[in-house]
Amino acid sequence: MSAVKADPVFTVTTPTVSVTLASNRMGEVPFTVTNVSTRLLRARARITPAPDVPADWFLVEGDSEQDFEAGAARQFVVRVDPPLGAPAGNYAFRLDAIGIEHPDDDYSEGPSCQITVPGSKPPKLTTPRGYLTTLVGALVGGIVLDLAVIILALTVHPGTDCHGRGFWACLFVVGLKLLFFWVFIVFLGFLLMLVGASLGAGIALRIRRFRGHKLTATFLALTMLPWTLLMTLTVFQLLKPHAIVLAATSPVLLLAVPAVLARGSVLLIRTHHL
Repeated sequence: MSAVKADPVFTVTTPTVSVTLASNRMGEVPFTVTNVSTRLLRARARITPAPDVPADWFLVEGDSEQDFEAGAARQFVVRVDPPLGAPAGNYAFRLDAIGIEHPDDDYSEGPSCQITVPGSKPPKLTTPRGYLTTLVGALVGGIVLDLAVIILALTVHPGTDCHGRGFWACLFVVGLKLLFFWVFIVFLGFLLMLVGASLGAGIALRIRRFRGHKLTATFLALTMLPWTLLMTLTVFQLLKPHAIVLAATSPVLLLAVPAVLARGSVLLIRTHHL
């Protein structure tokens, strides 16, 4: 004899099972989960995408695990956020309610919801693309961490104790220490500027909810090394006699162009539009 399936303890409903995303290709779908049993239950809302749909397109906003008194209803909002460059088309998912204590028995599937992702249109001239956000984030992140290195260089000094060595030996040891110290400071400054710029650009794009923040940060990190070498061999050579100007403009020269190139590359690869 086949086992008799117990009556469901949850119902999952949504006002609509077909949603077309806005022109920015983002949207939200509300679901209501109701405890139809006579007992207190703690349950989790879980998104189940169709087999051909990536799970990271969907996110339950807020706390996905809540307590349900008998007869209580809780609303969950699913944020739909396909990545930059996701192909247009129809995609399906559902929201399921799963009991924490007895997930095999206290389980209910929600209705299948179809999401329509519109085609990517060429952006208007006034449409924000994230260039300014990338630039500001990269400058802030790079300069902040560079300031930390400058403070380190001003407060920490290599030892000059020669331990009874002669004058020339002492001069050699002190000079070698200073050389290694400043080489380390320059290397650390560039490394932290690269890390700070990449993190700053990625965080700024994420805060402003622009797509492709991770890929833009990665491209920025990869672009900075060859760009820095190019600047070192060209512009910095011309500015070498003007140390103050070089120090004031180097963060902008090193970060501005890679930031714009990184963002433009991501947009061109994913959307075929700059």
